[in-house]
Amino acid sequence: MKLSFSLLSLFVISAISAQSYKAVYDFGWKPQKNSAEFLHEDFALILNENKTSEFLSYIKFKNDSTKTATVKDFKKIGQGSISFNYKYGESKFNEIITKNYGSNEILFEKQLHDKIFIINNSCKINWKISSEKDKFLSYPIQKATTEFGGRKWIAWFTTEIPVQDGPYKFYGLPGLILKINDSENEFIYELKSIKKEINDISERNFMSQNIIKTTPEKYQKIWDDYKNEPSSIFNYQAPASNDGWNAAYTIGGGDPNDKKYRESYDKKVKEFLKSFENPIELKNTCL
Repeated sequence: MKLSFSLLSLFVISAISAQSYKAVYDFGWKPQKNSAEFLHEDFALILNENKTSEFLSYIKFKNDSTKTATVKDFKKIGQGSISFNYKYGESKFNEIITKNYGSNEILFEKQLHDKIFIINNSCKINWKISSEKDKFLSYPIQKATTEFGGRKWIAWFTTEIPVQDGPYKFYGLPGLILKINDSENEFIYELKSIKKEINDISERNFMSQNIIKTTPEKYQKIWDDYKNEPSSIFNYQAPASNDGWNAAYTIGGGDPNDKKYRESYDKKVKEFLKSFENPIELKNTCL
């Protein structure tokens, strides 16, 4: 009887972990370390059957899902024109974190103006699992701690959803992370909902002509330059990559060579970046 129960338990866990889910998290963060108030935005964690996932803002997820469906319909026809209506609005976050928790690989994808940077990292997070337990959203949860990105983190996971994943770059616990915060309570992710659902955002970069794969070190230099002078990204050149499709478009409606446009762009982006003066990672843990 004991052996039969163990085999059944293993079957159930395998069946659950092989399914596709969409989890929605609330993300609260302090834009500056001394901020009295939190900013908030919803994020989607797309859990795929093949032990990979994508983590991105919920607004971007909705826009990218719509674009993917439109592109796939367009490719079936193979001709004509195509346009995208980003009807769900704009997010403060345009990056995507793709995890393969079988190989400890994390892809960080970030758009700066008309360029999409893809950075391949190898991340292994070392957890200390505590005996402390609680309940959250009716799930039994257990506490775990780690150090990541120069901060100490406290996570709560549930083995009732046996998926080794969680928000942001966090993964590797014996169950889904339902909530996690840093020890200073400046960054907080909390699960709002989870449902069995298959999603596809694979065509999100269709017709993007500046997809740049680079190293963490090179991207850090690009990011530092961007924060100091956002219009510096106009000068960064990379070979086109559009899978044979041609596109003609502008972003921002201005001429990057025009001094006034560059000054306006710098001012606008620097104001926007004030929401992120307190970085979630103080140092790069991933290689």
